[in-house]
Amino acid sequence: MKRKHFRRWLRDFLLSKKALAIPLTYLILFVSLMAMISVTYCFAVAKISTSGALLKASMAKQNMQVLDSAVHSVAWSFGASEVVYMDDCGGVFQTEPTAKNLIINFTDEQSFYDIVFNSSVGKVFCELEPSEFNYESLFVKGDWRTIINQSAFTTTQLYVTAGDEAREIVLCYRPLATAVVTGTSNGKPLNLIRIYVINLNSSQSLMLREKFYLKITSADVTTVPHQYEFNQSVSSLELKALFEGILGTVWLPISSNAEGAVVSLEIVVCNVKVQKVEV
Repeated sequence: MKRKHFRRWLRDFLLSKKALAIPLTYLILFVSLMAMISVTYCFAVAKISTSGALLKASMAKQNMQVLDSAVHSVAWSFGASEVVYMDDCGGVFQTEPTAKNLIINFTDEQSFYDIVFNSSVGKVFCELEPSEFNYESLFVKGDWRTIINQSAFTTTQLYVTAGDEAREIVLCYRPLATAVVTGTSNGKPLNLIRIYVINLNSSQSLMLREKFYLKITSADVTTVPHQYEFNQSVSSLELKALFEGILGTVWLPISSNAEGAVVSLEIVVCNVKVQKVEV
């Protein structure tokens, strides 16, 4: 009797809605829990990956700032050198000695135009790992101007841009122009204009990963003079700089009298060499 009663109860239970509802509920809860765990895991992995990419980007920025400080430290001092340590930033560090063509045109916008400099000045850059943060067009140091005429601004251009395969943090140098009156010549005020250019042309062509040391050397400083004489009063002259296709201009004040002015223009180039060394 007991066995028949148990069989009847078991049959009724299995045929009842509760028999299906309980395991179905557990199945739904299990699937929901697994889905939540999967989504949470994917989100955590994505966040960790993003944080890692941001950390690497911060390291790349720090590396380039250290390199820039070394360049400024040795520039304009013949034979001076400094060794810097570049930490692993996750991407490829490269030098392109023949990149960044610079053309400088000296003019009064009326009677004469004279191209006084036409050469590449080189650049160094480091690829950045992909991340959700948009670094493009961000200047870490300097700005978009291709030439400056005030010492309050830096010649450094350190910025992030879109490269061929990934975003890159780029380091290069724009020209600085100054103008002073140094005396007289043939009864006319003598003006000295100097254009300072840091040139990375003599650097090694490098493609490096992980950790390494770089030696930054001021190879030499060259000066190319130009002389201009004006027979009428002139108040300012213009320098136009076409730097990698981007045009910028500065106007320099000129001292003159009724007879005119004499302008001595000097292109002062510091050739800085970047090379890999073992320490």
